[in-house]
Amino acid sequence: MPRWPYSKLTTPALALVLLCAVSGSSASQQWTYMDDRSTPQKLIESYYYAINNRYYVQAYGYFKQGSAPQDFDEWAKGYADTKSVSVKFGSTAPDPGAGQIYWALPVVIEAVQTDGKSKVYTGCYKIHMTNLGMQTDPPYEPMGIVSASLKETSSSFDDTKAGNC
Repeated sequence: MPRWPYSKLTTPALALVLLCAVSGSSASQQWTYMDDRSTPQKLIESYYYAINNRYYVQAYGYFKQGSAPQDFDEWAKGYADTKSVSVKFGSTAPDPGAGQIYWALPVVIEAVQTDGKSKVYTGCYKIHMTNLGMQTDPPYEPMGIVSASLKETSSSFDDTKAGNC
């Protein structure tokens, strides 16, 4: 009976061999993942990380239930010509009340398109989270995007500051 050529590998080494075999990549390529909802800024960074990597289902999942664009396919097509997105933030503070916490997060976004041109947008993301102490029944509902209001500007990304919401 032939022996499997990797039978003497340690568990971490075996995992790397299997990962490379499944993904078709070499060990020098790094697979990364970002999904951080610990602050409004991290939430939006995670959202655009997903957009930049064309993980549209992940990006769509950052919207609060009932707040997501109605047609996923149409929403995803809106990013078809987007090569990458950079984002910077203005200041925000939580606005708690009756077990709910909201943030109005000012942003500046630069969207580089597949043709190399870029567009700069300013605006606000409205973020919501139910106070953790108020969530007593599953499923847990994490922080999420309630709405976005973005407007194109003619200013450069570097020269534009996030205003107030």
